[in-house]
Amino acid sequence: MKRSIFNIIFFLSIFFIALKSFASDFSGELSQYDEQLRKIEMELLTKYKVDKDFSRKALKSIRFQNKILDIMSNAPERKDTWSQYKKRYLTKDRINNGILYYKNNIGLLKKVESVYGVPPEILVAFLGVETNYGSYTGKIKVIDSLGTLALKHPSRNKFFREQLINLIVLSFRNNLDYLQLKGSYAGAMGLPQFMPDNYRKLAIDFDQDGKIDLWGSKLDIYASISNFLNKKGWRKGEKIYLSIKVEKNYIQEIFKNGDVKTVPISNKKLKIYSGYKNLDQQQRYLILLNKREAQYKMGFKNFKVIMRYNPSTFYAMVVALLSEEIKKGI
Repeated sequence: MKRSIFNIIFFLSIFFIALKSFASDFSGELSQYDEQLRKIEMELLTKYKVDKDFSRKALKSIRFQNKILDIMSNAPERKDTWSQYKKRYLTKDRINNGILYYKNNIGLLKKVESVYGVPPEILVAFLGVETNYGSYTGKIKVIDSLGTLALKHPSRNKFFREQLINLIVLSFRNNLDYLQLKGSYAGAMGLPQFMPDNYRKLAIDFDQDGKIDLWGSKLDIYASISNFLNKKGWRKGEKIYLSIKVEKNYIQEIFKNGDVKTVPISNKKLKIYSGYKNLDQQQRYLILLNKREAQYKMGFKNFKVIMRYNPSTFYAMVVALLSEEIKKGI
């Protein structure tokens, strides 16, 4: 018992001595977050073995972008109705550009599909929704966006703290210049808009040139999206969603707890609601898009996998619909 107490005291002493060694020299507005920043430094050193000078320099480079907080609270996923969101992304130009992109890159897309089993039109649809096929990957320094959100976001600061740490680890281990990495307001990077943790853990150097390039290497980009989907449970050859018709007298019941969500549905309930009979044992979901307009679909596992990329029901539905339009046009 005494030995255990001694060990605890010894460990705490070492921890606080080490923490104290990170003497504060954060200036300006950063000085208000001195304690949080020193704890991040400590974690980078002890858990990820990032050089202390490197992490200190990276954290000191943060310049708060307060406009990001306003942008996040007004994101389309939060403000748009389903009809508005669909209209925003399923434009004639985006569909036609997707068809053209597919045709121009089919050789590389098929090469990646042969390894991962994700259809080319799915990969192209992700790029179409995320960055309009690479035409816009973001102009905000990722270190600034993640620093702002990690220290100032009122509810998701823990998530963005982890992303900030992953960005610095990624930069340190891969000799990347964090000052040159630019992305979205939320810190997503490259054509597939990977967050730093996914960049670190799931991105693929498919062209085997010794580095992972999510801006310039199409093979790395396609393989990284495919690897992400596979790791999250993508089922090759299976549907994403299906249009069904729920009997009119059950519409109010399926929307009783609101919309813009997915809810699991049993085979028994599905038979009652719609008379749908071609049932196996896989899990299904009602995709509740708009209560007022009674817009809904039935989703499968692959729909939920797409939602692991972006947890928005609207987002997953638009990716699925765009992929269908692209496939129709080839």
